[in-house]
Amino acid sequence: MKHRLVNITKNHLDDLVDTLVENLQYCDSEVEYPDIDKAQPDDGVIAEWFYPIYNGANDFSELTAIHMYVGQETEFEEIGKLMLGIGMTEMKHFAKIGDMIKRLGGKIDQKYNNSGVAIGKSIVEALNIAYDAEVKTISFYESLSEKIEKVKSTNTTEIALQLIAKLIADEKFHQKLLKETLAKFTTE
Repeated sequence: MKHRLVNITKNHLDDLVDTLVENLQYCDSEVEYPDIDKAQPDDGVIAEWFYPIYNGANDFSELTAIHMYVGQETEFEEIGKLMLGIGMTEMKHFAKIGDMIKRLGGKIDQKYNNSGVAIGKSIVEALNIAYDAEVKTISFYESLSEKIEKVKSTNTTEIALQLIAKLIADEKFHQKLLKETLAKFTTE
């Protein structure tokens, strides 16, 4: 297992979550988060572009993913560790996107509708739902990245693209974990 030293911040709980998620192997630790504190409002990226992935009323937002993974962890003990591990990573994504929205001058007080949360009636269905949600999430991030690449390059656009690259890397890692676990349950 690869261990990395992390920069200690004033938010020790944030540091703890970073260390847990990276060392428990539920994210792609080869790709790091950018320093979001250097992003600025009115510098090429609009905060509202991140709203659908932050807590949109859909089946792919980070908040929907958190609810889905925690629900699946509760419902299916056999895959509970995996679901909670991925859920913790999604919590980190949610926090980072919230930080980015605030840095861009956006609001993080939008209403949340949990109608997009699906759990599944069996382990295989739960894993398929999770995998499909990861596919949709990656698609959203890729389209957001394309949108940002079309605007004038600024410090903030580069930070946003780095953040999206990290999020995509983690989501692809989740796909890999889910696919491997699904294969175990479909061959039994």
